[in-house]
Amino acid sequence: MVELIPPPDPHTLLPPLLACLPTSFASHRPAPALLDLLSPILRQRLDVHTSGDSRDNWAGLLCWNAEKGDILKAKIEETVFEPHPASGEIEVGDTEPITYKRLDEETLHAQIPLLDWPFTALYLWCPDKDQGNVRSWKLAELLPFDEELRDDPSWSATIGEANEHAQERMVTEALQEADTASSRAQRELAAPEPDEDNYWAMYDKTPARTPARKASVEPHHDRSAEDDYYAQYGSVQPALDSHDPDEEMEEAGDSTLNGDTLQQLLSREIDSPQDRGPPPYQGSFDDVGLEKAVQVNHPVPSSPSSKASDTVARLEQHAERYTASEMGIRQHISTSMKSMYRLAQSAGMDREEFERIVQRELETLSILDRNE
Repeated sequence: MVELIPPPDPHTLLPPLLACLPTSFASHRPAPALLDLLSPILRQRLDVHTSGDSRDNWAGLLCWNAEKGDILKAKIEETVFEPHPASGEIEVGDTEPITYKRLDEETLHAQIPLLDWPFTALYLWCPDKDQGNVRSWKLAELLPFDEELRDDPSWSATIGEANEHAQERMVTEALQEADTASSRAQRELAAPEPDEDNYWAMYDKTPARTPARKASVEPHHDRSAEDDYYAQYGSVQPALDSHDPDEEMEEAGDSTLNGDTLQQLLSREIDSPQDRGPPPYQGSFDDVGLEKAVQVNHPVPSSPSSKASDTVARLEQHAERYTASEMGIRQHISTSMKSMYRLAQSAGMDREEFERIVQRELETLSILDRNE
């Protein structure tokens, strides 16, 4: 359905606009009656720039060009705005023929050059939200009178001609874009394909700051080279080996933490004789007066029960030490398993894969036990 757009009426639109222009020198805020005459975007422009504490003249904001805005303020200051003595309204006077220009399907402008006033008004056919999205002509820009703009051939005398020119322009622009894209594609097809050797050769021509290529450590096929290759890993410290030769300290004292302490104590207890008799008597005495000469003190035999209790106490002490050692070993195994599981989680490994690895290693240990 084709929209019926009525032409703008200068004698209806312009009098309230001209009446509000002199107030720009008296108030730093535009009158509400003026805001109702503006397009939504121009109304927002004035609201933003005059909502603060600025005391500048807002008349220049009716023009989007800053230089023309200064000229517009000067023109307003030089113009005398007197209402008609009979009607009390400002008369518009004669105007130049109205011209139209459509930019796209939603944007239609109308140009109204004034003969009795030094202004040119540009109106926009747009909906107004305050009036229920009803379309009407709203001021898009107020310019100082410009003859070049009036004689611009891109403007049409009627709305129908403006629509036709817009369609022709859109078709021409589409054809130009198609020609540009076609010529670009032809240039890309005509361009020679880059040589891969030249592409990778660019990396060989990098500056000297690039790290030099390290020699390969791959073993050669001869037997002696393989032996040398595997021999270089002989000095590598395994990650799970607690003994590190590099951490050994020179002139360190003997450690009291011996792993075979329990075995030594048990063997010492077994090898020690249980009953030792008194040393043989080697002296010589005369039979006469033997009892008077020497007072013999017979050793008191130790109680078998006390000897057995001491042995049991020592064995219990050894058992406690062995139990503590076994608990330490179990705790060490548990801590190691937790550490390996956290390490696997940090690498992104899930629990099932970790359990499969541990189960596979346990099966490997059972195979080693059978071989031994």
